[in-house]
Amino acid sequence: MTQPLRVIQWATGNVGRHAVAAVQEHPDLELVGALVYSDDKAGRDVGEICGIGEIGVVATKDVDEILALEADCVLYNAMGEANPTAAVEDICRLLASGKNVVSTAVTALIYPKSCDGPVAEQLEAACAAGKTSFHGTGIEPGWAAEVLPLTMSGLFRRIDSLVVQELMDYSTYDVGFVLFDVMGFGKHPDEPVPMTEPAVGAIAFKAPLMLLADGLGASIDEFVYERQVAIADAPIEVKAGHIEKGTVAAQRFSYTAIVEGRPALTVEHITRLGAEVAPDWPTGRGWKVTVAGSPSMMLESRIAIHGEDDTDQGCLGTAMHAVHAIAPVCDAPAGIRTFLDLPNIVGRGVLSKPVH
Repeated sequence: MTQPLRVIQWATGNVGRHAVAAVQEHPDLELVGALVYSDDKAGRDVGEICGIGEIGVVATKDVDEILALEADCVLYNAMGEANPTAAVEDICRLLASGKNVVSTAVTALIYPKSCDGPVAEQLEAACAAGKTSFHGTGIEPGWAAEVLPLTMSGLFRRIDSLVVQELMDYSTYDVGFVLFDVMGFGKHPDEPVPMTEPAVGAIAFKAPLMLLADGLGASIDEFVYERQVAIADAPIEVKAGHIEKGTVAAQRFSYTAIVEGRPALTVEHITRLGAEVAPDWPTGRGWKVTVAGSPSMMLESRIAIHGEDDTDQGCLGTAMHAVHAIAPVCDAPAGIRTFLDLPNIVGRGVLSKPVH
């Protein structure tokens, strides 16, 4: 009988708590450790922290304790965008200690080749030291902008342009730092925030575009970043806080790869704080891939189709894409393993899950 793969959970936030529940119920996985950041979580059972009841695994803030554990893989679900350098350092220490890593923490790590500086070299060196593999994943980016277009591409004789859109209402998203400080919701339209900068757009979208281009055998000439905002015509209360009238309540931002002089590959996010905001923009809940070419095609993937919280469902999908990657990443040769290197990530065992 095959032994379950031993898994460590790193962070128990919006994505990590779903990952804990999924690993705990998966017959081929065993949760053996958990890293948390807050004093009120440290020393508690991680199952109780994540709302599934005690499972016999106590969470710790001690990184050295985590490094000392025997484990096959670490699910690294920290909010790495707040400090990508620290996240890469964590991941490299884990890899060098002999643990494979699947990460949702830093978008650029979906395709480390896209990172500025020696990030890819650092990851490869850590993988070589620990004889381990690293994989960056997610849902968008991390699935919609990479897996869907690559899967579709085998049907085309020619692609003139390909646009991936995320359409989401963030009213129930409770991470104020991301909404207000990074994205600029609740700010005046001309107030500078990180998302006004093309370099920040590159952090979010350069990786999937470079991965797509390499996967499709194309070379990128340059990138173009665009951002538009819509303001609230009345105060709005959202889970993360309060939006004043006249401040940003919706935005659409895109990053485009120019190939052979034309806008060939685009990733665009259309994000609202309420379905009634910016009614003239495209609406929906999920992701859409639109291809102009031969043949022409549009693929739409809706989430929360039974009225669930779409942001929470998105976090669940993010967690599951990482959980299902554990086995193929553990089986892969040492080194950075992107979607271009791994087999198709499938939901092995999902049909046998009990209905909750």
